[in-house]
Formats: sequence, structure tokens, C-alpha cells
Amino acid sequence: MRFARLALFSAAVVLALAASAAAVAMRPPPVEDGTLSVRDGRATIHLRMKGGLIGRFAQGSLTLTRAPEDASTIVVRGAERTRFVNARKTVYTGRNIRFRISGDRKFTVRIHASKINFSAVGLGDGWLDGWGNPDRGVYFDGSFSLNGAAYRSLPDDRELIQLEAVPTDS
Repeated sequence: MRFARLALFSAAVVLALAASAAAVAMRPPPVEDGTLSVRDGRATIHLRMKGGLIGRFAQGSLTLTRAPEDASTIVVRGAERTRFVNARKTVYTGRNIRFRISGDRKFTVRIHASKINFSAVGLGDGWLDGWGNPDRGVYFDGSFSLNGAAYRSLPDDRELIQLEAVPTDS
């Protein structure tokens, strides 16, 4: 009787270990933080992300929407005007604005400005829309690098982006 219980218990343990090993084997690789860097941009950039963002722009606006009950770090300097739309949404406008935003919960940032320079690290998505227009003589609207790729010109039409880097098998 005792031997039968021990054998039954051992079989249950082996079965449970096999099932958990199979579940781990089927799990996709973990998603790691991605990066976005923008140099000398003239654009509208929209990011919905969790992570950190640091940068500056010469003239324009930055709209920040925080998650409810968020304890993010938000530092914006140089804004000539700050408008609190509601408890979560703030719009900063002016010249020579510098900013640093980080949070463990998703926040949304929209930058509509010229001479944008920033770096972002984290997980999220968004879009880039450069102000280039060859018909009006605007050929260069800045460059960007997404998730470690080479820098390229900001798109003249809205382009969706995914801020994440899937690890390589090394």
C-alpha cells in the first residue's frame, strides 16, 4: 500500500515536471526593450510606451498623457506655456524645451516640433510623420534609428513603429 502511494506520487511529480518543461519550451522568447533615436527632426512623433525618454526640441509642443495613478518621473524645462487638459494630460509649448520622462506604466507622448533630438528606451508602439515635402522644397526632415537599425530619413508619410527588440540566439 505504501509502495503504491509512493509510486503514484512519483508518477504525478514526473508528469507535472514534464508538463511544465513542455510549457516552457513552447513559450516565445522574452521581448526586450527597444530603442528609438531621432536626430534633427522636423516631425510629429507619437509614442505609447513604457520606459524612458530624454531629449529636446527647438520649437513646438509636447503632449503627455500619463496612466492613472502613475508615479512617473516627468521633467520638462523651458516650456513657455503649460496647459493641464485634465488630471492625466498636459501640453507643453514653447522654444528650447528639454524633457525627461520615465515610467513603469504606459504613457503617451506626442511631439509636434522642429529640431527634435531624443532617445527612447522601452516597450511600446507609435508612429513617425516627418514634415518633408519635395514640392515645397523641404528635402531633409531629420533621421531616426529604430531598435538598433541604421539611421534613415524620417518618413514623409505616417509610418507605424514597434519599440521592441527580440533577443537573438547567441
